[in-house]
Amino acid sequence: MPPNLNADLERKVQERTAELRAAVEDLEHFSYSITHDMRAPLRAMQSFATLLLMKPKGSLAEDEREYLRRIATAAKQMDDLILDALAYSQAVRAAAPLGPVDPAALLRDMLMTYPEFQLAKADIQIADPLPPVVANRAGLTQCFSNLLRNAIKFVAPGVMPKVQVSAEVQAGRVRLWFADNGIGIPPEFHGRLFKMFERASSDHEGTGIGLALVRKVTERMGGQVGVESAPGRGSRFWIELKLAGLPRTES
Repeated sequence: MPPNLNADLERKVQERTAELRAAVEDLEHFSYSITHDMRAPLRAMQSFATLLLMKPKGSLAEDEREYLRRIATAAKQMDDLILDALAYSQAVRAAAPLGPVDPAALLRDMLMTYPEFQLAKADIQIADPLPPVVANRAGLTQCFSNLLRNAIKFVAPGVMPKVQVSAEVQAGRVRLWFADNGIGIPPEFHGRLFKMFERASSDHEGTGIGLALVRKVTERMGGQVGVESAPGRGSRFWIELKLAGLPRTES
């Protein structure tokens, strides 16, 4: 290859690298602005609306109280959306060092520390054994949290949410199943569930980012995601990762 062409290619690579670094810095600045600047007005709206709702009955008309409830709810939903969007952005950009993770121990810790996963609100069972997987502990926590929240959210009124977590091992891979007793999902939605802002039901609150985050984080850990579901039969979400602790083979 002629020397001039080599120099030209090297210059173009350096220019492109500089452009990418500048783009990453812009994204980081944007994320900081969202976290510290855009969320502040939302928290103020929610706080002031809540304070007004705490006033004695009779000081506000019922329709005024309803408007305040809607303001507080809308502010919280927008704040949740911003937080989920930030988590997705960080999952796309952040490095995720991988190592052996015990999914059963991680799940047990979550059940003890997350109030919404405790027995008073949901019956979550962990089948033994759950083999160790190659993952990032923080990333796997994000995935489990979103899958469990989905499982206990989309149930029929008056039904106690039940979730069964189990595992299958095949060809050096572990598939972790999250089976629930929810309302189920029509087949035509299955291919869209793990995309940004897609929701299978408008009857339940949500930002439409949680499952997209599960997919992105799992893929960055070298895994895959999927779902089996039908209306009225609950859902079985799964994430598949490499089995940890396999013996090394000589090359």
